[in-house]
Amino acid sequence: MPFCDGKCQYCGFYSGVADEETRRLYAPLPGRELRLLTAGDAAAPFGAPRTIYFGGGTPALLGEDGLRELAVGLRETVALEGVEEWTVELNPTGVTRALAATLRDLGVNRVSIGAQCFDDAVLRGLGRRNTVQDVVHAVDAVRAAGFTNIGLDLIAGLPGVSPELWRASLAQAVAMDVPHVSVYALNLEPGTKLAHAVEAGMVELPDAEAQLAALAIAEETLGAAGLARYEISNYARPGSECRHNLACWRGEDYIGLGPSSSSRAGLRRWTNHADLGGYAREIVKELLPPREEEELEPPADAEERLVFGVRLLEGVNPAAFADRHPAAAPRVAEWTATLARLERQDLTARTADGGWRLTPRGREVADAVVAELV
Repeated sequence: MPFCDGKCQYCGFYSGVADEETRRLYAPLPGRELRLLTAGDAAAPFGAPRTIYFGGGTPALLGEDGLRELAVGLRETVALEGVEEWTVELNPTGVTRALAATLRDLGVNRVSIGAQCFDDAVLRGLGRRNTVQDVVHAVDAVRAAGFTNIGLDLIAGLPGVSPELWRASLAQAVAMDVPHVSVYALNLEPGTKLAHAVEAGMVELPDAEAQLAALAIAEETLGAAGLARYEISNYARPGSECRHNLACWRGEDYIGLGPSSSSRAGLRRWTNHADLGGYAREIVKELLPPREEEELEPPADAEERLVFGVRLLEGVNPAAFADRHPAAAPRVAEWTATLARLERQDLTARTADGGWRLTPRGREVADAVVAELV
């Protein structure tokens, strides 16, 4: 959903402010794109989805009627009765009890709320339009509608956040007693308001050591509260891990709908252009939207799918992976030797199934570990 009610200082995602009429006209388009994909694109051979994720942007800006229309459009092409997990991202300012009840009626069973930080002054400095109290009200609203699978998003390494304030923010997240918390390290995205402020010397970001310390504090605090770190940026109580994201990290296929969305189906990859106008014009003409496409060779496809799994606490097992993806077989000995070498550097450790996972030190330099594998 490429709409927001403003732009946060740090946000590099494709989204913009749009009037109610534009949002209303957009609601049926992703469903029509899905129909076009399944009807005429051999790159998308898939049946009923196991997981659905409405992200953005701010999905709630479609409103209750728009969300219903979007869901109807999907149901016209694929069966949704067997969906195991259906997540909707929520901005705290857009959550009402009526909206939450509508989501439940549609079949949504998981929500992810963008808290980012539990300090009003920091939120204002980031260009956020919500307050801490808005987060509290949002969690109360979705709970009143019957949601139990609730996630909160936080950002580590924000400017102006001391270790003490960060601990207090994490403590508030824990006190809300949700089963899932995501903690993303702040990335300075080119072209964002925050990037311009840093370049102009108006804002100073924490250095790498301070950011690593913030991530360590998060692991300590959330772990003590029973939230296990199952992926570099994600913590959950047992059974509350995000199934949609787990599937992507485990190398499964996915279909993205809407402008700027990406898809992986078999050996094919494509990303729709970040252009709402171009997207809408083609869809209403019953044509697939403008997109960049590529087809990978089987060995490159297997490599891509394997390295995604490095982020997971469960780790990767090259030999078992090659059983599922035969094109990986020629690389098993190489990957095994690399992971064993990294084990001697305390970056990886053996798992019970004979594979490897990242150590705490390895998680700090996960990109470097991936680079060694590719």
